[in-house]
Amino acid sequence: MSTVTQYFHNAAAVITYHTAGYLRVTWHPTAVSVTELQAIYEHILYAMLHYGSTQLMSVHGQRPPMPPPLQEWLTTQWVPRAIAEAGYDKCAVVEAETPLSRLAARSIGSGLSQMLRYNYFSTMQDAADWLQKK
Repeated sequence: MSTVTQYFHNAAAVITYHTAGYLRVTWHPTAVSVTELQAIYEHILYAMLHYGSTQLMSVHGQRPPMPPPLQEWLTTQWVPRAIAEAGYDKCAVVEAETPLSRLAARSIGSGLSQMLRYNYFSTMQDAADWLQKK
């Protein structure tokens, strides 16, 4: 049984650490600026470093679609930094309910040139099971 510790929360997201070895960011249906979204991703990176976790579950639910500038920033800047600084190597995305949000998230995966294992799921349990496989 995994123990959960809350690391960060605001109106747009909650970041938790799961002792099964991964971080989870649960997004809320709140529209925020690109700058605010970037700040949340910086908190995710800090949490990776703090807990020594290289795995992330991103739960999109009712999350609004990611704006194109954020998508570009994630693929060209944040993901490469997270890989270099924290050893980030595995991401499980629990897909959003809206097609446009799912498409935006999938465009990030297809835009990555770094070695990051990622997969898309319809449930948190399926995502957690995949993250815990070696």
